[in-house]
Amino acid sequence: MYSQIQAMKERGFSIRQVSRIIRVSRNTINKYWEMQPDEYAARYQALNRLTALMRYEPVVLKWLESYPCMTAAQVRDWLLERYQQDAAERTVRRFVTKLREKHGITKKAEPLREYEAVDELPKGHQLQLDFGEKKVLDVYNRRGIKLYFAVFTLSYSRYKWGIFQTQAFTSADLVRSLYGCFDYYGGMPRELVYDQDSIAVVSENYGDIIHTQKFASFLSETKIGTRVCRKNDPETKGLIESSVKYVKGNFMSNRHYTDLDIWNESFEQWLERTGNGRVHGTTKQKPADMFLEEREHLLPLYGYAPDNAHEYMDRAVRPDNTILYLSNRYSLPIGTYGREKTLSLSIKDNELEVMDRAGETIAKHEISKEKGKLIKHESHRRDRRRRMEELLNKTVSLLGTEFREYLEIICEKKPRYVKDQLGLIVRACEAYGRERVIAAMSYCREMELYSAVDLNDAACALGGHEAAPIPDRLPVEDERYHVNVQKRELSIYADVACADSSREGSVIQ
Repeated sequence: MYSQIQAMKERGFSIRQVSRIIRVSRNTINKYWEMQPDEYAARYQALNRLTALMRYEPVVLKWLESYPCMTAAQVRDWLLERYQQDAAERTVRRFVTKLREKHGITKKAEPLREYEAVDELPKGHQLQLDFGEKKVLDVYNRRGIKLYFAVFTLSYSRYKWGIFQTQAFTSADLVRSLYGCFDYYGGMPRELVYDQDSIAVVSENYGDIIHTQKFASFLSETKIGTRVCRKNDPETKGLIESSVKYVKGNFMSNRHYTDLDIWNESFEQWLERTGNGRVHGTTKQKPADMFLEEREHLLPLYGYAPDNAHEYMDRAVRPDNTILYLSNRYSLPIGTYGREKTLSLSIKDNELEVMDRAGETIAKHEISKEKGKLIKHESHRRDRRRRMEELLNKTVSLLGTEFREYLEIICEKKPRYVKDQLGLIVRACEAYGRERVIAAMSYCREMELYSAVDLNDAACALGGHEAAPIPDRLPVEDERYHVNVQKRELSIYADVACADSSREGSVIQ
């Protein structure tokens, strides 16, 4: 273009004529009109020299090919997160645009939503909240997993906070998240703006809002003001709508899931680095810098000690009725795994409290400072003693109370085989009769033979019959399990023995 402008200039064309012929603005032509060839060459080289981002071209190209919808803002965040490469937003945007044009990678734009601008509010006045969900890839199971999250944004500074979990939010989760947000901010605003979500609002009731029980208790305790949005009216909380979209697009998109704690930790790092660390497009300031001013205008919390506000989490119940916390296993009542697959944990004063989805406490443990240990309550053990007592009472009722002591000794000597031992005695009574078994038991007690097998043999010997009751599962009638053993003559073994003796004699000689 520079050569064309200079050639037309030499031929006597005016700036207006050149602009009309080559269809370039007069401002651009003015820039090149008096420019000398050396000056243009230096500027051209400066514009096209290799920048610091060029060495990341293979990496960024792979990102764009894998995730065509990736934005330049997210590319910048990933470069900062993974390579500590802090480049200007405009530089990254141009770099990504060149790569897309060079390799023909088109971006699929999502449909845009329009929002109504709202008046700026004073410091510490309003907090907006909203929920979101999105599927991400679980790298261990190689399948998609849906994550649910809550995002909070202060209207003045645009300072954000949020938390993720693997189950849909309940009223109890919402309350815990709000306390966690206030703990993160170091105070609470005067007004809370939220949707008519079922975990917070039961009915709009023509303006007399009816809240859920847990959320109503929270409002009564904190004395915070509320503003409920009308249905299908997102413009009244446009800030938080943008925040949800920002979290989905910049943080969650193309990020792989490994563990919920790691995910939440990465999200807080993203907030410090990008979510609250970048200049906001509207305020032209970093939310983190504006929050330093707004924090002084927040109200103190009412009726709640925020030290443990973040110490709430969900844990999966293991098949052995335990949960994992800080590399230790903590026991749960027998049968918990069959009823609940996920439980909530609350940490307070070095005590671990386990609650179900309804908020009912089902177990409490003192937190162990060791690793790899099983912390188990005696009440969480299987009640084998009760079952043993039932079997013992049944056998005593059959034989008489005078033999209870003998049967208790058998149970004490063979605690793992109580059911088998007492069952064999009952079968002996059925086979030989009660009177013979009682006589055999008197003999065994006198000879101090405390075994149901010995008792069964004694009962059999008193009658001169073969012992039949012991083989509970034999003989096996199914011929598939029969084994035919090969039979040989004894002379074969004698010949083998003679041959071995002859070899030993020859070796000695």
